Amino acid sequence: MELHSNLYYKHPDASIMDQLDSLFTQHEGDENLFLQAAAAINVDEGAALAQDLLDQVDSVEFDLGPESVSHLAGYSIAHFVHGSAGDEFIEAILLFLKSLLPEIHAQAWGYGDDDPWEFWFKFEGDELIREDDEPFNDPDEDEDIKASIYGWWHQDMPAEIREGFLNRAQDDDE
Repeated sequence: MELHSNLYYKHPDASIMDQLDSLFTQHEGDENLFLQAAAAINVDEGAALAQDLLDQVDSVEFDLGPESVSHLAGYSIAHFVHGSAGDEFIEAILLFLKSLLPEIHAQAWGYGDDDPWEFWFKFEGDELIREDDEPFNDPDEDEDIKASIYGWWHQDMPAEIREGFLNRAQDDDE
């Protein structure tokens, strides 16, 4: 099983955004480069926080190296492809980012490639909340999913960012 995830992050300081993008794209699988990049972002705790994250993943290159990093509406979007533990890796990355930079806005959406299943992560204050859904099983349930989980996750996001299978199906219909 492959899990696909989009990690969204935004920081008010453009130079920090550049450093965050580099943190994920420049390490080339080298743990020391990842540790150095984290230490440059947060001098006091970055290396220790990065080491904690490294201890939770299998491979720097594959688990902390996104397939791509793009930008939309002020956010960086890191697209990851992981194995079956991908949702756990995304959760660990989000917690790492929030510890590294408490003022960051970071959240993620992902899905499995075997069946229509989605997972959603978003911070409420300092607490990371996770929601899961299985769309396309029942039209009434889909409306509940859109009103609850989709509404909650998109609440603080710009209108240009529309994640979720149900949003994609709606966009295809238009």
